[in-house]
Amino acid sequence: MTAQPLSSSPTPATPAVQGSSSKFGNGNGKHRRRHARFRNGCRLAALRAYTGAKLVIDQGVDPVEAAVMTGSCEVYVRALVAIIKSGDTVLLNEVLSGRVPVMAAAVQVRGLAKLIKMFATVSNKTKAMFGEKVGIDHLFDTAIAPNLGIVPSFSSAKAAE
Repeated sequence: MTAQPLSSSPTPATPAVQGSSSKFGNGNGKHRRRHARFRNGCRLAALRAYTGAKLVIDQGVDPVEAAVMTGSCEVYVRALVAIIKSGDTVLLNEVLSGRVPVMAAAVQVRGLAKLIKMFATVSNKTKAMFGEKVGIDHLFDTAIAPNLGIVPSFSSAKAAE
């Protein structure tokens, strides 16, 4: 049995860490991020998308072009446009700080925008039927009472269980 020289082996002499696909692993099988995700308390991806969204809103730039200009992606730029247009500054700050994911916030404000648009377009009879179907107590306790600072009533809290 003859020994092969170390230099002829195409693979590294040390065994690779299981799960690591590169030589830049940190020893636990997972790779290290090359770039920071946050700077000065701001989520960088959200900040780039916010900059792109402002270009879209303020200057009429196409979302695809705004994404290229800012180093973001079109989906995030469009999501931030929806969040900014919603007027919810608290949610916007939560997104920029990284406490709320961009897409989760966008889904939330788009759903609210759809609900508001639908409510504005339906007749009073349809609104009354909706109240009857959902239940007036439940509707009051979930949509109106939280905005008035009122504790939900006993009947709808029990019905929710």
